[in-house]
Amino acid sequence: MTKTHSRVHIYLEELNHLLRHAPASVRRDVIAGVHEHFDASVEPDADAATVEAALARMGTPEQVAAAAGAEPGGGARRGSVLAAALACVLLAGASALTFLVGGVAGLSAGFDADSDWELSAASAAVAFVVSTGAWLGGSALAAVNRSWTKRQKALLIASWPASVVASELCLLPTGPSFALNVTAFIVQGVIGLLCVVAIAQLWFATRE
Repeated sequence: MTKTHSRVHIYLEELNHLLRHAPASVRRDVIAGVHEHFDASVEPDADAATVEAALARMGTPEQVAAAAGAEPGGGARRGSVLAAALACVLLAGASALTFLVGGVAGLSAGFDADSDWELSAASAAVAFVVSTGAWLGGSALAAVNRSWTKRQKALLIASWPASVVASELCLLPTGPSFALNVTAFIVQGVIGLLCVVAIAQLWFATRE
């Protein structure tokens, strides 16, 4: 029946869109229930008035989605967005810290005699542990969040390992040359900023 009424198709498309953040099992059950309702109440050759009456009895797509606990802007949705925001903060922080430490390490290479610029091994180790913890927490939140696609999740989880590799590559040419070290510092800052912006864009994708 639903294949013969365009108005029903539009209704189901709207409902499916509203349920896009709901668990797959919930979305499947709700859509199946709506199909059954229309199959039972509307004949394949029913006129437009009959179809509209059946739609009215069912309720608007927003009402059906709300009854299923998947109302846009509801608590579950807000929780998903907040969890996504926390994941992005942790992942962006891990990457930013990595580039900051890498930049300071490169810059301090030309200031061996100046302890104010020297980055100790202990400081670098603490920064690595902190960034690792932030990455693990952010990755766990990203992996279970339903707001992102698998590709987006992969990009988020790979952000910090990629930052570590990029930071190390920037450090390869550094040495006693002040100009070279300053260049490496600037390059790491620019790449780190771009990484943070990219992660922020993935968070905004959860609000669409």
